[in-house]
Amino acid sequence: MTAVLSAAVLTGTASACSCQPYDTEPQRYARADHVFSGSVSASTILERGTPNYVWDDLRAYTVQVGQEYKGDVPATVTVTTNYAGSMCGLSLYVGESYLVFAFGDSTDGEVSSHYCSGTRSANAGPPVTTTAMAVSAAAPTCAAVA
Repeated sequence: MTAVLSAAVLTGTASACSCQPYDTEPQRYARADHVFSGSVSASTILERGTPNYVWDDLRAYTVQVGQEYKGDVPATVTVTTNYAGSMCGLSLYVGESYLVFAFGDSTDGEVSSHYCSGTRSANAGPPVTTTAMAVSAAAPTCAAVA
């Protein structure tokens, strides 16, 4: 009985991605080492045993950087993430543009990101960096009727 309960507890929390509730884009921006927009040009799976990737299967996205908002990344950067969505891995698509919130030292041309980092479609515009911007962006606009 104890073994069954232990297994249920361990697999229940380890099998799903869980982000901080009510996390805002300004908070995600503040935590990120790098924030940039760019277009995904390639996607590769890095399997266990690949040099530097021993523990988990990772997906590597090659991103052509368009605009840097925070940090410093090369014009072409590799963004790594867990392969599995249940491990908070990102699902990006070749040819699509994203606003990437990333972590790590980019001197080797590589950074990492995950589902909870804030990475999103670039179509929604530049990053919201302050709470005032978040409030004004969310507030409805009204036109004066003459």
